[in-house]
Amino acid sequence: MRDREIDSFIASDLLRHRKNLPWKQNASSPGCWERPYLIDDYITRAHAENRRLEESRELATLRDAVECELAHLPSTKQRLWLAEYRFLEKLMSFRQLVVYAPAFLTLSRIMPKKMVFCRREVVHRYLKLNSLPKTPYMEKLSRQFVRSSVLLYPAEKLVPAADKFIRLAVRSADQSKKQNRHRVAILLRSHQMMSDKEICERFQCEEIYFDELALLAELADHYRLTIEDIFRVSAEEINRFWDIQY
Repeated sequence: MRDREIDSFIASDLLRHRKNLPWKQNASSPGCWERPYLIDDYITRAHAENRRLEESRELATLRDAVECELAHLPSTKQRLWLAEYRFLEKLMSFRQLVVYAPAFLTLSRIMPKKMVFCRREVVHRYLKLNSLPKTPYMEKLSRQFVRSSVLLYPAEKLVPAADKFIRLAVRSADQSKKQNRHRVAILLRSHQMMSDKEICERFQCEEIYFDELALLAELADHYRLTIEDIFRVSAEEINRFWDIQY
């Protein structure tokens, strides 16, 4: 067997899902900003778009239900919250939206329009106080966070959430092929080293776990990772990578 065939065989083993994991019933989904990194390449974007196409029927049904509830609001508020929901659809999976939709509807009824824009301005100014890299990608990311943070976090958690986002943005600023390739290697290695309990805590449900493995398979193939690349990653590096306080 040639070296490349050996690499391919072992890599596929690392991405084989574990069976009979102790998933919790009714576990919540990780939030759209709860990641140790962001990879912005055409593989990741295509994977997200394919998932949205697969979920399109469910997303449409949920959207109709949300729009029906929002129809009771005054027209100006209705337009605002419809736009906000459609914005969140671009950031969140169907599972995340299902969990979040009741809170979103409650927010639409109790939060004045002026407060939405005031909180956005607070988060925007707070981010400007920090030295985020000045790139088109970072600017787009910041705009997405500013708009979504007001919807996802209560007032007392806006600053802590912004601090966490800043660390995420700094870690994700370098979107070079070399850096993204290394991130994927760390993920592959960490999947191998995680206990069953850690996998369940990290991904919350089997559906999210399977989706992550499918994306990793595409990324590993795209970046042509070898077994040497994967096993060169140390346990210490993995711990730093997944540290919630990064």
